[in-house]
Parts: sequence; structure tokens; C-alpha cells
Amino acid sequence: MPQHRPASAAPAHQATITPALAESMAAAGLEPGRSPAPVRLPDAGALFQRRADRLRRLMPGHRLSGWLAFIAQVSDAQHALAAIPVTGATDPAVRWRQDLDGLRERLSGRLPDMAERALAALPWGDADALSAAADRLRTGTLREEEIGGAPFLVAALQVAWTRMASGLTAGAVAASAVADHCPVCGSEPVAGVIHAGSEASGRRYLHCGLCHTAWHHVRSACVCCGEGNRIDLQRVEGAAETGSDAGGGTSNAAQAETCESCHSYLKLFVEEKAPGLDPVADDLASFALDILVSDAGFQRIGGNPFLAQAG
Repeated sequence: MPQHRPASAAPAHQATITPALAESMAAAGLEPGRSPAPVRLPDAGALFQRRADRLRRLMPGHRLSGWLAFIAQVSDAQHALAAIPVTGATDPAVRWRQDLDGLRERLSGRLPDMAERALAALPWGDADALSAAADRLRTGTLREEEIGGAPFLVAALQVAWTRMASGLTAGAVAASAVADHCPVCGSEPVAGVIHAGSEASGRRYLHCGLCHTAWHHVRSACVCCGEGNRIDLQRVEGAAETGSDAGGGTSNAAQAETCESCHSYLKLFVEEKAPGLDPVADDLASFALDILVSDAGFQRIGGNPFLAQAG
């Protein structure tokens, strides 16, 4: 059963900066001794490799180990693409198609049978059909027959948008402290992260699942409706989804911030409890929490792009 306790806007106690936590903070753009900025831009050259590594840490003993392994393999291909200097079109709305071709080149013939068939079934010879499927993916209106190929569309879009976001200047990106959509690409957050560290302890950043920008959002208000008095934090008591990942697993770090006013919830991770966490990877590995909270009548704010559903 989920465990309930009131949410608090007060910062958590200061965490000890271990080497693993320092690495995680660096990945999130956090620098000891400096105040957190409203926006944290991604490092396209490192993000996907860190995600692949995190997924493989979460795999042993996990009931969804096969799915995590597949996304780790896709993340490896994303990392290889992101490391290549871009020539030609840089607009992510155009560039993602080239990245999709690059993913096919790196993944075809190396995937599990079902994923291999899904990759081959994409309408490779029809640019308009691919673009239409990508549009439906972003608006949550995918057709049932497009679900199998969705992870590859997601992966290509992520590479293109993350590459673009990483080239921006954080100070030039405006983000309200109550923004509920990404200030760079307009996507909903995949999750929130309560950061640790002397200058960021207890601060919540929302993380985009498309361009991987993170933006600060006040903890005292529901991300959906702004209510601050009817928020609870829920987690799966005694959860053990992550097997051998002792000390860095997702189950202890994953929470759901539920709002009784609008009946929405935000997936929330506590960095101090899982140094090195990746919001997309850790969200996939804590899917049981989503099931429990959804069954209790709450609707998720945002979502994981690798868990796309038919519209």
C-alpha cells in the first residue's frame, strides 16, 4: 500500500557530498557554492551514456529488466549520434529525421526480435507518414499500430531536441517558478527531482523528457493547479523493484506528489536517496508506483515518452 505523509515546502537537511552524489550533481548542472539557476540545460554529449549506465545498474533483479535493457541499448545509439558534429539542418523539427536514420543504422540487426520488427515496420519510405506519427506521439494521439515503433521516434526526437537545448545559454531562457511546461520545447515534465547539496538541498526541478531541460518549480504548490494545502507524498512501502542495485535503487527514491484538489500527481525523485539517478530511467524502473497511484484515482502530470500509449 502507498505510504502517505504531508508534503513540506521546507528544504531537506543538507546531504553529505559523496563522490557519486557529486557526479550526479554535475550531470544535473549543479555547482557547489553557487545558487541554483532557474533553468538547467542538458549536456548532450554525456546525458545518454549516463542514462544507459543508469539503466544497466537498475536492471539486475528488476521485473522489467528486458525493457530496461532495450532502452539502454537505444540510449547507447543516442549517445553515439549526439557525439557526432552536426552538419546541415540543426532545427530539431527537421533534424530528427536524420537522427532517426542514424538510429536505424546503429540498431538494425542488433535488437531483440520484437523490437527489430517494430523498427523495420516504420514507414521509412514515407516522410509525411513519419512526421505525422511524430506529431501524434507528441500530442498523445498515437494510433495503436504505431505503438511498437514509438520508442525509436522518441529516441530520434530526444537526440535532436537535446542537441539544440544544450547549445542554448541558460540565462537567456525565461522560466517562471510555477511553469508546468518546459521553457525550451514546451513539453510536459517526465518527473520532478528534489536535488541535494549545500546550495540546492530540497529544491525541486522539473525535468523535460524530450529536450532534457530542467527548470525550478516551487515545492509549495501543485504543478497542475497551484494548490499548496492538499498535497501528499506517496511511495510504495517496502518496494523492491530494483534487485541488486543496493544503495542506489529507485524504489526508495521514487515518490508521487498527489494533489487532492485536482486529483493529479507528479512523479518525484529524491536525489539524496539515489545518487546518479536519471529521471527517465528511474521513472521506467518505478512503474509500479504509477499503477498504485493511478488506481487510487490520480492522473499523472506529464509522463515518460518511452511509455507512449495510443490516443
